[in-house]
Amino acid sequence: MTHAPSAPALPAEKHVFDVLLEDGASVSVRVYGNGPRVICSHGNGLAADAFRSFWQLFIDDYETVVFDFRHHGRSSPLNKPIPKVWPQLIRDYDVIMKGIAREIGAARSLGAFHSMSALTTLLHASEYESPWIGIVGFEPPVKPPSHYPEFEIFRADNSRLAERTIKRRFEFNEVQELFDSYRRSSAFAGVDDAGLQTLAASTLRWNADKQLYELACPRELEASIFAMQDIEGAWERMCKVKIPVQLVAGEPTTGTSPFMAIESAFARDGGFSFTTVKNATHFMQMEKPEECAAIVRAFHAGLRS
Repeated sequence: MTHAPSAPALPAEKHVFDVLLEDGASVSVRVYGNGPRVICSHGNGLAADAFRSFWQLFIDDYETVVFDFRHHGRSSPLNKPIPKVWPQLIRDYDVIMKGIAREIGAARSLGAFHSMSALTTLLHASEYESPWIGIVGFEPPVKPPSHYPEFEIFRADNSRLAERTIKRRFEFNEVQELFDSYRRSSAFAGVDDAGLQTLAASTLRWNADKQLYELACPRELEASIFAMQDIEGAWERMCKVKIPVQLVAGEPTTGTSPFMAIESAFARDGGFSFTTVKNATHFMQMEKPEECAAIVRAFHAGLRS
């Protein structure tokens, strides 16, 4: 089942399947390559295919599994409200991990996740049994405790993102229109045109009734994810995760990133490793895919040594 236009020049999948979630929604999973298993996914409002320049670097020597979260990318469209989105995402995640193991076999796995998917991975690992030998999280949006100085940084940034998201244009006559919008955005200035085309194609789905494209992830859902409700005490729970964790933050050439201080504090409290990618932003895996993949490989090599 495909619910979104195909991104250009994607590698051929070895296996494709859907995982049915508890409310009848489904998520799309794709498998590439052979070797030790690495599982990857995307950030809020995006799609796994948008990060293909990063994860396709593993295909030659890893079994590379990528999936879209509910109502993102190639997964099924949203057809009813989600009252408590973060608890739902965590439950979904457990179903997805079990679905992957059921479909292609259980295997100890390396996780390499961006933003929302990195946070969901850590939240899930703090509550459920998981398959990870180690997790690499590229800027998970971890909400600090309210008494931390980083809390105000986080709240201000997420409030800005939620407000901006709810005003997003959500219908397009052509994929090119969204590409042009991304190209004008300073947030994606470090992503090349091929990456922006893949991003645009993978975050839209065709609505046959309206005869136009719409955002695969509705803006209301994206904004509710940014609101970060119903995960009180998550920082403390995640800091007790015993799985090896490598946190990665982008280090912009100009300006500041809210994630630098937040990820550093999270790493300190959790005893996690922390590094940065210089001259990169939150979208570092699109901007500097080779460097980000090298971080994942080095982390994996350290686990095996």
